[in-house]
Amino acid sequence: MENTLNTIHLKPGRMALILGILAIILVALSLTGQSFRFFTLPFELHTATGEFFLDMFIDEFSVNTESNIPTWFNATLLLLASLATFVIASIKRTARDRYRFEWAILACVFLLLSVDEASMIHEQFSRLFKDAPDVSGWLHYKWLIPGSIVVLLLALTFLRFFLHLESRYKILFLASSALYIFGAFGGELFSGHFANAYGTKHFAYAAMTTGEELLEWLGVILMIFTLLKYIETHFAEIQVRSGPRETQPVK
Repeated sequence: MENTLNTIHLKPGRMALILGILAIILVALSLTGQSFRFFTLPFELHTATGEFFLDMFIDEFSVNTESNIPTWFNATLLLLASLATFVIASIKRTARDRYRFEWAILACVFLLLSVDEASMIHEQFSRLFKDAPDVSGWLHYKWLIPGSIVVLLLALTFLRFFLHLESRYKILFLASSALYIFGAFGGELFSGHFANAYGTKHFAYAAMTTGEELLEWLGVILMIFTLLKYIETHFAEIQVRSGPRETQPVK
């Protein structure tokens, strides 16, 4: 059987636009559901079936609820970033590039973040730090403590890798990382402080957590754009070979 080469043409801008539109739609649906929860409904529910579907709509689109559509979307974004980085790492490994291991580690980081988003592993670490002071609610979510340590270690690990990038990719990597970290950590600091003072049964709290999630999504979408642009710029196109591996005849 002959080998077949299939060429994949990347369109980073279009991909980022589509993902960005999906993110905005999910945010709008989440806020709509939360407004139904905390304010008077613009319509009357007369049946238990209507209430069931309303509750399902609110829960399935709430960004502050786990195991629902926004959770799946976030995990998928991180998985796409991981796949794009694995492609770069694979090409770098073939070329024996100096930074091939850093690309591979970065791909694994995105993969672990995707798994964590789907399974909420980081929340379990809060129990290890349950006795730590919450500093007037700023550390209400205790996973921020080990999370901050991990981010610092990763920053030190990838410092040399970051410095070798071209200027445009330095800016894009830094901007996407800053958006994601500010959403994940900065947002949790503020929402934790708010929850400690006023509780979580407020539309304001729901709006804050929705804003956090949007920043995370935009950060990952920008990272996906950056990775695809890097592939487009440095490797022109990706070719996928289908069919059996060619073997050299035995002499």
